[in-house]
Amino acid sequence: MEPTVLLIATLDTKEKEAAYLKRIIEAKGVKTLVMDTGVLSSPRELKPDVTREEVALAGGMPIDQLVATGNKGKCIEVMIAGAQTMAQRLFAAGKFNGVISFGGAQGTNIGTAVMKNLPFGVPKIMISTVASGTATFGPFVGTKDVMMMHSVVDVQGVNTLITRLFENAAAAICGMVKNNVGQIKDVQSGNAVAMSMLGTTTPGALRAQRLMAAEGYEVIAFHQNGTGGIAMEDLIREGYFSGVLDINLHELADRMVGGLHGSIKDYRLEAAAEKGLPQVIAPGSIEYTVQGPVDSLSPELKKRPYIVHNPTLTLVRLTPEELEAVAGLVAAKLNKARGPVKVLLPLRGFSFPNREGHELWDPVGNQAFISAFKAHLAPAIEVEEVDAHINDPEFIDRVVASYLAMVSK
Repeated sequence: MEPTVLLIATLDTKEKEAAYLKRIIEAKGVKTLVMDTGVLSSPRELKPDVTREEVALAGGMPIDQLVATGNKGKCIEVMIAGAQTMAQRLFAAGKFNGVISFGGAQGTNIGTAVMKNLPFGVPKIMISTVASGTATFGPFVGTKDVMMMHSVVDVQGVNTLITRLFENAAAAICGMVKNNVGQIKDVQSGNAVAMSMLGTTTPGALRAQRLMAAEGYEVIAFHQNGTGGIAMEDLIREGYFSGVLDINLHELADRMVGGLHGSIKDYRLEAAAEKGLPQVIAPGSIEYTVQGPVDSLSPELKKRPYIVHNPTLTLVRLTPEELEAVAGLVAAKLNKARGPVKVLLPLRGFSFPNREGHELWDPVGNQAFISAFKAHLAPAIEVEEVDAHINDPEFIDRVVASYLAMVSK
């Protein structure tokens, strides 16, 4: 494919800026495909390749009817849906291999909505006024590889500062799409395995990677910080993996109790089950919640065992009752699996600080999780209790051996 960038802009208010960005991208030897997501009026001079009329219609409503509603929220909703649909059609037809957009809150919502709908690895740059500040911009990025560039100044007019910013952004997107042409590797091969991990289960995860690599598997790890697990779920659904070593379930527990690393969506631990992929499961880091600085803990949480992980994060032990509730949730999700599942339970601890002699060691709480989990799990799912810690070689060796035996069948 000839290097081509999809340029998304609301041309009713940003025509001059879009024309300038288009010009400097094309001066660098890359074609542009301009999509107009403006609502109020058509551009005067810049002719888009995808018009506002086409975008609105693809979103489910003719542009005239949309404007007549006078409802700004409805207008953005329809234009987002239309832009996503049109971009997917164009990408499937091989019309572009990178995307760039710019704007304030409205333009950022539209631009990043399109970007999040495109596959992993497609270059994506969003120049945004809301890429910094106290308001979170996590929803704009989601689980995709969107690059957010803070515009610093408002994207209004072609001035000395914005032109320098656009030059940098143009150089970046052009470099990426030129690098991508003819070099997109097929990572959807049969030997890619997804693995969940966190800092408190790193030793075991690293050993699992080494052992699996020796058997010809590429193990790709996802950090269970709230976003990582859902990114893993999304990529499983997109067909990137042939199996899963889900040996850290922290995000499920933390979401249930409102911790800082709770999964950002509620479908954690569901994609592999739906697709029928082989799964080996272990309750890594499930026994604690991640909270803020120790001084911010409530009086109730301060009564529990906790450790100061760093100045901004404190790991607080869950109660046996909370662990029983988490166990029921995990079992319910696994019971829906359409493919092979095996669960390994480390009897000597679920994470680095959850080991005899360490701060979060609580065998009563651990057993509460194990007993509740086994009580709720379907009898057909195999469970193996291992007299070892989750980071011990003997436990990880059983994880890898279980997966290899599962896929050999």
